[in-house]
Amino acid sequence: MDTQLRGMGDDAERVAAGLQPFKDRLPEYKPEITDMIAKLYAISATLHSLDKLKYRNVQHFDLVRWDVSLIMSSLKHTLDEISNAVSQLDGRRATGVSFTLPSHERVWQDICAFFAQQCRFPLSKLLATYKAFLMEIEEVLQGGRADTALVAEMRHDLKTLLSEQDRQVAARLGNLSLNRTEPATNRPNHYLGPDSGNPNGRGRDPSRRRSYERARSGIRRPISPSPARGVLPQAPEVPGSPTSTSTTTQSLSSAILNDHWARNVFADDITQTRISANGESSKCLGDEAEDLRSWLDNEGFDEVAYLPADDGSNLTVYFFVRERDSRARVVCKVRHRSRSSYYCLPLNLLEVTREGSSLQLCRRRRSGTELVPWLILKFRTIEKMVTFFCTFLALRSQDAHRPVENLYDYELEDEEELFRGLIVDDDYIHTLRIYLDHLSGAVRLHASIHEGEMKRAPVWTAFITHHLNSRSWMRLIAPSTIILSELRRKIFTSLYNPPRTSRGEAVLKFSTRLDADHFSEVIHDLARGRYR
Repeated sequence: MDTQLRGMGDDAERVAAGLQPFKDRLPEYKPEITDMIAKLYAISATLHSLDKLKYRNVQHFDLVRWDVSLIMSSLKHTLDEISNAVSQLDGRRATGVSFTLPSHERVWQDICAFFAQQCRFPLSKLLATYKAFLMEIEEVLQGGRADTALVAEMRHDLKTLLSEQDRQVAARLGNLSLNRTEPATNRPNHYLGPDSGNPNGRGRDPSRRRSYERARSGIRRPISPSPARGVLPQAPEVPGSPTSTSTTTQSLSSAILNDHWARNVFADDITQTRISANGESSKCLGDEAEDLRSWLDNEGFDEVAYLPADDGSNLTVYFFVRERDSRARVVCKVRHRSRSSYYCLPLNLLEVTREGSSLQLCRRRRSGTELVPWLILKFRTIEKMVTFFCTFLALRSQDAHRPVENLYDYELEDEEELFRGLIVDDDYIHTLRIYLDHLSGAVRLHASIHEGEMKRAPVWTAFITHHLNSRSWMRLIAPSTIILSELRRKIFTSLYNPPRTSRGEAVLKFSTRLDADHFSEVIHDLARGRYR
């Protein structure tokens, strides 16, 4: 087991690296592929962590050894399947008389179809399960307690899957029996909790839609395996517990929100600018919700994004959206020693304010004259805070239930607006702003809807602090058009396609030459430290 954990972690990284070229070759699948690569790297990091932790707490590791072996046995099959499929791009395979090299798209579709149809466990869901299970084991080895209901559910799913994986391998070897139903001969008592006894935990058939059939917009009702209701705690796990951290993708026939822009919005921060910690730790101050999972499911809500608090508070925030009317809700999960508590409110009942390194989602009381915090969420970096802030504003603005009126929370406290002008952005008129955060020193661009009932709703934001001192980053190519050599946007709508040059550079087309000149002046002043 000593070298197996490290070796399996290295294998996961190699598979992730092998998937990297697919992102550029298949832009229509890029969010799904990026999500899977991120999960593979997270799995690798946790396996390396477990490799170190097992020496510090040998007794506890012996108790979780069977679960670790279960995960690794199934994970090895999974990594082998992906590697074998990707390796086809480096060789040749016969197709009738001629020989052809399969395309990236064909290989990707084959991978998706294999897991969704033959394993009946979509790959994104499976990687999320490995990741979550390993994190629960890591929690135990660090002296914490596992979510026993969640672990029982994941253990049941992986046992069922491993049996199918072994059967398929045996069939390939000429129907030879592997004579294995469990990954270890001596199975100790589960330190993480008992098995799930629900025989129906595998849920519905995920193969009703072919892997390459992409939904055109919005949400599809989940057809992936659902958790066993009989093993859930009194306050049930909401969709988006760690087994579905980033939701499943539609190309795998199990999408919760297949093309929703928020699905990977909290991944891949290019920069991480620390904020000085102050104020209270993350907490939810609302009323606990009972039977929340069933209610959300019955009402047609699906998870689109989640963000764990990184201040040790055991709090995670989830955003849920309903397809038919884009209604949006925020759910808070707080893990306790023996259970988890849940809180939920519609986004259009909340406003957001900033207090130093924290955001507060507040309700209005006393005829709208008083803001009362419902959620306090603390952040370590300004990038993550801004992304959460913009995600909240965008989802609330896109809620079609009723327009949100008389709200003035589109600015973050401690951010100063240095520039405002209009740009023609993917054939839309957007307002472009430059913000300087005085607590962190970070600078960002921010585009929002210019007019209408969704005025000020975020379209995209991009941190540019690390580009300010680069002389080649910005250039004027026409009186009112500026080119930025690189601009990593966080995008908050599915209806936006960033204007780019043939070399992938960002295009900012201002409505007037005066705005373009003013924008350039502000960037140069920032580079010279004028606003510091």
